Parts: sequence; structure tokens; C-alpha cells
Amino acid sequence: MPIFEVSHLVAGYGPIKALDGVSFDVNAGELIAIIGANGAGKTTLLMTISGVVPARSGSIRFLDQPINGLLTHEIVRLGVGHSPEGRRIFPRLTVRENLQLGGFTQPDRWQLKRDIAEACNLFPVLGTRMNQLGGTLSGGEQQMLALARALIGRPKLLMLDEPSLGLAPLVVVKIFEVIAGLTSRGIAVILVEQNARAALRLASRGYVLESGRITLSGSGPELLNDRRVRDAYLGE
Repeated sequence: MPIFEVSHLVAGYGPIKALDGVSFDVNAGELIAIIGANGAGKTTLLMTISGVVPARSGSIRFLDQPINGLLTHEIVRLGVGHSPEGRRIFPRLTVRENLQLGGFTQPDRWQLKRDIAEACNLFPVLGTRMNQLGGTLSGGEQQMLALARALIGRPKLLMLDEPSLGLAPLVVVKIFEVIAGLTSRGIAVILVEQNARAALRLASRGYVLESGRITLSGSGPELLNDRRVRDAYLGE
């Protein structure tokens, strides 16, 4: 059974309709990929799920309860994590302080320390940068910090927006290794990624978003071999 469902979702900015009837679902421990051109509505979709952009109509359900209209921090408390495009770490806070903020829903301070230690096991470089200001990290280290911060909230569903954007190839490999391991921990993942090939290789299912509408869907391998996807997004 899906733990997350979006049905006929409509959202936008002023007169602009960025999402127009989007529907999909995600199962526990499943990674789905959402691909599409710039401006297709991918980031708006994740921001609407997080409560940053209000839905105009349609439904968003998590663990079989509606989350439309909830505040962002309430959605996070339910178990929906979001690592946004552009990382959006706090540049004037240390790595440790950024990670602590990721655990604001954790009342047990000792458990939070253990969660931070586990995040540093995933990204050992963070453990050597704990007292360093976030803004002084490299781009790749900032992306690791953003992902680690989202994981410290112990999400049941994690949304990742362009995690490989602007990163060196070796860092991208590390980021995708960690993402691939999330599903084995039972975490459901919604991956929005400009590297469509890498995203679909990881995904059990994928969706193509065009002008705010889902125009294609299928398993990861099916979309990788779909001529329309290959022509439009894989450069073949």
C-alpha cells in the first residue's frame, strides 16, 4: 500500500498554474524519479507537498491522512523530509548547528547526538568539519550537509530536489550511493533530478512532468528505453 498519495494536485503562483492535475503515489521503501525540463513544475511540486506553496485543489495524503493546509513544520513532524534545490544550508552556522537544526523534532538530546553521529558515518567529511561554518564548505560538502540534515529528522518520506546539480563527478557518485541505500532503510524517496539517466537507474518507477502535467510514467527501465524519454532527456 502507498504511504504517500497525490491526487489531481493543482498549484501555482498568482495567475500561473504550475501544477495542473498531478497524481502519483509512493510505497514505503520505494524510490520514484520525477524528470522534466526546467520550468516543468518539479520544484513547485515538492514545495507544495512541503506546504511552502499552497495547493489550490486536489489532495495530498501521507500515512493515509490529508496534509493539505498543514504548516511546513507540522508536515516535517509527521515524517516528510525535504532537501531543497540549492542546498539552503545556514551559511553562518557551523556544520554541527546545521545538523542540530535538522533534528528539531527529536526531543531526546542523546538520540539526536547518535543521529548526528550516524549522519557523519554516511558522510565522514562532515565529522571533520563540525566546527566549520556551513558557508565555507565546498559545494559538494554543502550538499552532503543538506542531505544529512534532512536524514536527521528521521523521515519516512524524503524529497530530494536536484541533489547532483553543480557537483564534481566523484561527489555525485557518493551522493547517489547514499541515496540508493535509503530505500533499504525503509525510507520512501521522491527524487527530482536533472541527471535523468542516473535518476531512472535508481528508480523503481518514474514520471515525466511537462508543463505541470504528468505525460509519461512507467518503471525506471521502461522509461530509460522509451524513445521519447531518450530523445528529450537522455541526449540520444
